[in-house]
Amino acid sequence: MTGRHTLLTSVVLGALLVGAAVGPAGATQTDAPPEPSLTVTLAPDGDAEVTLVSTYDLDDESEQAAFDDLRSNETVRDAYAARQTARWRSLANNTSARTDREMSVDNASLSLSRTNATGVVTYSLTWAGLAAADDGLLTFDEPFASSGSLDRQLAVVFPENYQVTSVSPGPTNSSRGRLVYAAGAELDGLGITARSTAAPTGTPAPSPTATPVGTTGGSGPGVGAVGAIAALAAAGLLVGRRG
Repeated sequence: MTGRHTLLTSVVLGALLVGAAVGPAGATQTDAPPEPSLTVTLAPDGDAEVTLVSTYDLDDESEQAAFDDLRSNETVRDAYAARQTARWRSLANNTSARTDREMSVDNASLSLSRTNATGVVTYSLTWAGLAAADDGLLTFDEPFASSGSLDRQLAVVFPENYQVTSVSPGPTNSSRGRLVYAAGAELDGLGITARSTAAPTGTPAPSPTATPVGTTGGSGPGVGAVGAIAALAAAGLLVGRRG
């Protein structure tokens, strides 16, 4: 990061305090586990589905058994969900105050699975008003524009029939309205705009001139490994080494 620990990165790291699980334990999956990620899927009205994926190495059978036990612990699940939802609501309230745009966080959900010796935790929520929406134009910036860098991949997905017209800094890669920033990419000053290509009155919409999407990501270090291990150790829970 760039010398500061922002509220956004605090929320993301806070989600590494895995003290809960959801639902009964199912069969262990055998596919390759996903990479740690934060995905923001935007709707035309500026609302977003935010999905945080974290993974944990389970080194031996005792850790694997402990993780499986957590998956069916309703009490711990509810406590974890409440704690994480409070963190994200605090972030939304802080961002709302700085952008003067009404925001709210709802519909949180949590799931756990295990792929061989890797535990996978997926936390998702709906963030109303995350992007500014104005007459077919979406602007995506805060709180990510003030986050420095994240310890995991960030993916920003725009609605179908939206074309990105400007973006800075350039993502690591992009395709069909999906912009991906690698873990550790510098996000300071992030700003992305996209315009609907559908004409509101039935007439053809003008074709926007898109700012070329770059292929360079930020070079700042992520904040995941040390912070995650320290947080999990302090909580007396599993130690994850993959973020």
